[in-house]
Amino acid sequence: MKSNIFRLHSKLLSLFVFCFFLIFFAVIHTSNVKELHSVKWLDVIGEGGIALITLSWLLVTLHTRPKGKLTTLLFVGIMMVHISMFLDLLDEFYRYQDSHQWMSRFEAIPAVLGLILMSLALFHWHREQQIINNRLIKSERFYREHSFYDFVTGLYSASYMKMQIQSELNHLNNENTPFCVSLIDIKSFEPYLRQHGVTAANTLLSDIGSLIQVNIRKSDLVCRYAGDLYIVLMPNTQLSQSKLINQHVVKMIQQHVLYLSSISSYSDVHHTTIQATQGDDVERLLQRLNALLQQEKKAA
Repeated sequence: MKSNIFRLHSKLLSLFVFCFFLIFFAVIHTSNVKELHSVKWLDVIGEGGIALITLSWLLVTLHTRPKGKLTTLLFVGIMMVHISMFLDLLDEFYRYQDSHQWMSRFEAIPAVLGLILMSLALFHWHREQQIINNRLIKSERFYREHSFYDFVTGLYSASYMKMQIQSELNHLNNENTPFCVSLIDIKSFEPYLRQHGVTAANTLLSDIGSLIQVNIRKSDLVCRYAGDLYIVLMPNTQLSQSKLINQHVVKMIQQHVLYLSSISSYSDVHHTTIQATQGDDVERLLQRLNALLQQEKKAA
């Protein structure tokens, strides 16, 4: 998260600090320090390592998630598991007094409660993930890999698209299922970049990517191919239908007016589409597509 986690999650952090010191002082006031020679250092390494790992989970949860019910359930659940690990670690250095031996049987209870809370969090995470999946349906297909993610447009990259095209080629060769691929290129993007700068150019790239996403079908996939070039995969689609979809997308893009200017010419695009044929491979298909786009540019 971009916000400072100490401000965003101050209540959860305060709860953790309070519980940490409460447990620590409760142990040292009800226990005696063990002699150094009786400390089992292998257990210290194991239990201390687990405590550090669960602590890192807490920090990652706060750093990567906004405030909300799911974040709270995850944090409190992991925190209670961490408390059990911390109690196990302290148990290696402190021996409970006879009147407080019952506390040694208390160590596992926070972990059990924490795992219950984390299981409940998984239910809410599932519901959250369904919402995210619906939003990403036109930018990813059956496979999520964020190493292919393009942070400017919020789309996947050309490498991801090549994987998906290969999958469709397999369907075409084995089941004769047709599909088409389109390229959409922003006109006069370089002059726009020089005139308005990188930030405005990135905003334009993001806007065009969003417009394409909104105006293609749920079964289609759009990725950033290169620079100001987008590629759209249309599964189970004949060429005539893909051309109609392309025309609709282009019409919507041409209606896009930038807020920083009343000039809409930078939202105009070149575009082309082809249908894959049996025997194609990914590179040959993309070469044909690029060649057609260059012809379209020269003819424009």
